[in-house]
Amino acid sequence: MPPRVATTKPGPPPPGQLKIIGEKCLVFVHENATAGEPKSVLEAIDTFGYEHHWMMNVGDVKGELVDQEIAKVKPKVLVELGGLFGYSAVRFASQMRELSRPSVHVYSFEISPDFAAIAMEMVEFAGLSNIVAIFVGTFDDNFTKLKELGVDHADVFFLDHDKKCYKSDLQIIEQSGLLRSGSVVMADNVVVAHITDYLEYVRAHKNFNSVMYDSYLEYSDIKDALEVSTYVA
Repeated sequence: MPPRVATTKPGPPPPGQLKIIGEKCLVFVHENATAGEPKSVLEAIDTFGYEHHWMMNVGDVKGELVDQEIAKVKPKVLVELGGLFGYSAVRFASQMRELSRPSVHVYSFEISPDFAAIAMEMVEFAGLSNIVAIFVGTFDDNFTKLKELGVDHADVFFLDHDKKCYKSDLQIIEQSGLLRSGSVVMADNVVVAHITDYLEYVRAHKNFNSVMYDSYLEYSDIKDALEVSTYVA
C-alpha cells in the first residue's frame, strides 16, 4: 500500500519560515494533544505534518524502523545529532522509558537556539524533561559535556542533521570515546539526500557492520532509507 502523503510539498521551506512552522506545530500540539502523553504528542505532530505543513521529522513510517532498532538494543543512552522541534527526542525517550525504565537518557544536539527552544517545550509538554537534555550547538563543540555528566558511552547515535556533516561527525563520534562494542549509529535520509561519502565510509569501515533499510521520506511517497551501523570493535 502506498504511504500517506502530506498535503504540502516535501522540502525545506523558504529561509526564515521553518521557525514559524515549528511554532505553529507547537501550538497545534498544545491544542490537540494531551500533556504528559508522548503518544498523543507524536500523533499530533504527525497530523500537522500530513495536513498542515510537511515536516522534517523522522516521521511515523520511518520512525517505526527506528523503534524496531531501539527495541533490539534497549539503549540506556541515546545521542541525537539534529533535534529540530523535538519529535524524535519524544519518540525515542518514550520508547526507551517503556523498555528500560527508569534510568534512560536522550541527549539531543541542535545547532539552532530557536529550534532547540521549541523542542524543549515539546519535550516538557510530553512529560519527558527528566529524560531528555537538549544542547544548543554542534556535537563537535559540545560532546565533552556528556563526559561532564558522567556519560562514558552511548548505546545509540541518531544522525539527522546537516547531511554534509554525517561523515565528519561520525569520525568525531569515533574520536569522542563514546562508542562501545554493540553501539549503533543510525543515519536518516541517506538515499534522498545522496549521502554517498558517509555510506562509502561506514560500509568500508572494519569496525562497523552496516545494513540499509528501505523506507520513505517522512510524510511522502519519495523513496528513502535508514542506514544502521553496529560498532564491533
